Amino acid sequence: MKKRGEGLKSFPRYFVFTEDELIFLIICVLLDVSEYVVAVLLVTIVGDILDIVGIIACLAMFRWVGIISLFELVPGADILPIFIITWLIWYFIKKTKKKTAHL
Repeated sequence: MKKRGEGLKSFPRYFVFTEDELIFLIICVLLDVSEYVVAVLLVTIVGDILDIVGIIACLAMFRWVGIISLFELVPGADILPIFIITWLIWYFIKKTKKKTAHL
């Protein structure tokens, strides 16, 4: 008989999130989705206020990597999920630093 879970493959380390990483991802998803869902945010002033709040949150969470979220202020760039892209870049930089530290 096979042991339980023996036939299952383990997930790569890139898909195992810590609590902080998951909370930061949820915040970034909420910031990006709120721009798509709420039509009121397409108004210039309200949308820009949300963008500034998101940029401040990204700078607080991701430090220097949060500078990438400044692209949110570029006209027409609201189509891209910039906060999620910022999280992805921060996450992969963090994982590669951790990986090189163990070597």
